Amino acid sequence: MTTDRPSPTGTVTFLFSDIEGSSRLEREVGTDAYAAILARHRAILRSAFEGQGGDEQGTEGDSFFVVFPSATSGVRAAVDAQRGLSDEAWPDGRTVRVRIGVHTGEASHSAEGYVGIDINRTARIAAAGHGGQVLVSEASRRLIGDVLPSGVTWRELGSYRLRDFPEPERLNQLVIDGLPNDFPALRTVDARPNNLPTTVTTFVGRERELAEARRLLGTARLLTITGPGGTGKTRFALELAAAVGPEHPDGTFFVPFEPVDDPRLVPGTIARAVGIIENGSRPPLDQLIELLAKQRVMLVLDNFERLTGAAPVVADLLRAGPGLRILVTSRAVLHVSGEQEFPLDGLSFPSWARDLTPSERTGRAGMDAGAIEPGRLLDYAAVRLFVERAMAARPSFRLDPSNARSIARICARLDGMPLAIELTAVRVRLLSPDAILTRLERQFELDASGARDVPERQRTLRGAIAWSYDLLDEPSRRLLERMAIFVGGCDLDTAERVCGPSSELGRDLFDGVSDLSDQSLIRRSEDDGDVRFTMPETIRAFALERLAARGEADDLRRRHAMAYLDLARTAAPELSGQDQKRWLERLEREHDNFRAALAWAVAIPDPPTALGLAFSLWRFWQKRGHFQEARRRLDDLAGRPWVDDDPAAHARVLEALGGIAYWQGDFAAAIPAYRAALEIWRSIGDRPEIANALYNLAFTYNIDADLNEHAPSLDMRYGGPLLEEALQIYRELDDQRGIGNVLWALGGAEMFGGQPKAALTIFEEARSAFKSVGDRTMEAWALHMMGVSDVLTEDFAAADESFRHALRHFAEAGDITGQALIVDDFATLALASGDKERGIRLWGAARRIQQTLGTGLVQAQINSSGTAWIEPGPDDATPERRAELEEEGRSWTLEEALAYATDDVVPSAG
Repeated sequence: MTTDRPSPTGTVTFLFSDIEGSSRLEREVGTDAYAAILARHRAILRSAFEGQGGDEQGTEGDSFFVVFPSATSGVRAAVDAQRGLSDEAWPDGRTVRVRIGVHTGEASHSAEGYVGIDINRTARIAAAGHGGQVLVSEASRRLIGDVLPSGVTWRELGSYRLRDFPEPERLNQLVIDGLPNDFPALRTVDARPNNLPTTVTTFVGRERELAEARRLLGTARLLTITGPGGTGKTRFALELAAAVGPEHPDGTFFVPFEPVDDPRLVPGTIARAVGIIENGSRPPLDQLIELLAKQRVMLVLDNFERLTGAAPVVADLLRAGPGLRILVTSRAVLHVSGEQEFPLDGLSFPSWARDLTPSERTGRAGMDAGAIEPGRLLDYAAVRLFVERAMAARPSFRLDPSNARSIARICARLDGMPLAIELTAVRVRLLSPDAILTRLERQFELDASGARDVPERQRTLRGAIAWSYDLLDEPSRRLLERMAIFVGGCDLDTAERVCGPSSELGRDLFDGVSDLSDQSLIRRSEDDGDVRFTMPETIRAFALERLAARGEADDLRRRHAMAYLDLARTAAPELSGQDQKRWLERLEREHDNFRAALAWAVAIPDPPTALGLAFSLWRFWQKRGHFQEARRRLDDLAGRPWVDDDPAAHARVLEALGGIAYWQGDFAAAIPAYRAALEIWRSIGDRPEIANALYNLAFTYNIDADLNEHAPSLDMRYGGPLLEEALQIYRELDDQRGIGNVLWALGGAEMFGGQPKAALTIFEEARSAFKSVGDRTMEAWALHMMGVSDVLTEDFAAADESFRHALRHFAEAGDITGQALIVDDFATLALASGDKERGIRLWGAARRIQQTLGTGLVQAQINSSGTAWIEPGPDDATPERRAELEEEGRSWTLEEALAYATDDVVPSAG
């Protein structure tokens, strides 16, 4: 970049960038193609940087160092660069991912260029990021404020210690509409994994309570924050967890239980929050205990009151992990040994406001306007919260002598309860504080005549909710009631289908949802452009009561179940295509709604809905690691007396049950389920389904070594006759996916039987079949098996290419099981090709990953394959060196192991 402009001096903004995985990209595409990609990358970035007045200081390989006169111009250039890279049509559909770091500081400039510590700091910030990510220092953010390009917002990431810098640096991420915005943990010296949700509102008050809770955590490893709904337990716990985060170097993890009502789901829910994908053959509690035994971790178990039956799980985790701390929010204690209760009251408010006479409550009568100083009222957290939320609803709102007394009385009347205050404060859009207070008093007088055995604070919150409800028009009330049918929230399209149509509600549904959100009765959230609406549990419970009183609950539950049955059926065929990652993520977001729909269908019972949901969801359960839950639900359905009413549906549930058991490595359960399904399909005479059932049953013979050892005949080994019959049917039907499946199984039989060259030819044919129908999942598995065959024939270059190609498909799909298998593949390749130390590291990584992220199937394949997977031998390293290398690999995450396998990047030990 050449320019006649003088280089900026004084306080300037630095930008560093580089391509993530550039060495791997060059190996994959070749030197000439990579040179063209690199040149285009440079042209896009230079255009973005020049457009914002950037002064290019250096370009080395795929990296840039650019200086800007202001923080705003530096950030705009980073946004323009990422958008330009995203818009580019890269060769072969590839993606060029560039990480960018931006920081503002002081530097001196001379003929030799810029010099200063802030240049090094910027380079470290960029190095902490991931491809596609823009990291910005707190110094730059403060200068920019909210003056960001259109479609860009901030995401606070917290404080991190950068290499070579002793003090932590607060980092922020640019969230750019239309681009990926979710990335793994930052690559910093003290990177602490966490999934604490980003809060969009300020935390008000509680300074004394936070200090006391931190003191208690010094001696108690289980702190249960108790209090009625609406006291702000969740928000307090998040603030406390963030404050003590540095004391837990292995991570702080938030586990929301608001939509969960089955104690059996607790271990799996915690496991997924900390990054464990259920191992199909091991209970998630065992995996958790193993993971947490030697780590310093904090768990935040939120809304645990309906799950006290799982209190022993909490006790087991604490016993197993001496470095574990657990924060629980609940309306009641768990009664676990060592538990410390922390009752949380409402926010502080002036005590005199409780005792005002009726004439004093209006804020004017009998009062000297100067008797209350508004500024002093802001010393009380409840008043501060009311004023902040009121100003958010009406920016011109101010606390002044004319409304100070009414606001104080409102906060006192609401017992300082945050949710009640937030529901009330938004009403300043239409009502003055005096009018709000008058209406609240009427509502509380009405509630006081009702049940007197309800605790006062519970009556207070219920009164605030009832008052907000009564202020709604009738269509909005009906919409609020109907939206309570969702568990864990919903998107707008599903809300319209279940709660609408608008003509039935009496108002436009979109406008109604927007109004409910504005009034804090529902919450709006957005993630990568997907907008979702949720409802606080206390409001949801109230709305469900009103829905039942209206007599519409049964109909809404039926509508809800039908909507989610249709979603499951629509998603099922997409879970093997190139868009499967998006569909899997959508189903994960809706998992609590699926659970509710399935529970309703079983309880009614509605067999077609129950069986249809289970069959459509089983592949989602498998790919996302919900093995224990899936097995329990499918076992239950298979034993229901009404399951025989529809033979085809019964057969499909048996296939789902067999599939989950197969992935768990439980062939003793998979085989009878598959056989029973085959018998049903033969009795029906459905040839495509017969072929599929033959394939399912035959493939267990491919995997289970004991079955082959005791096969009734030599021909039956590896399920040969079953596969041949299935292949004949699929060829008659010209079903390419079915043909590919059977060929893949036949290739496995050849490879496991010691014929890798013959197997390779069959796998290549299978891959062509999968590719012709767009089945990315099975194409990846075919590539995996081609690579293993290549290893056995010592064509190591071909094996490396196949493994990398398979990994791209698995990664694009978010298929963690497949990615875990690829680590094993690269370990086998390294050992077979003579790179022993590399192979041992990857072998150790693979063993650890399969314990926490894999399934029993992977180990079953290794056990059955004989020579297909290669283990480290006694001559590969001394016992001491082998133990050292394996332990190094065992310390890696899946992402770190794959980076080492594909890019020779050794994870930092720091």
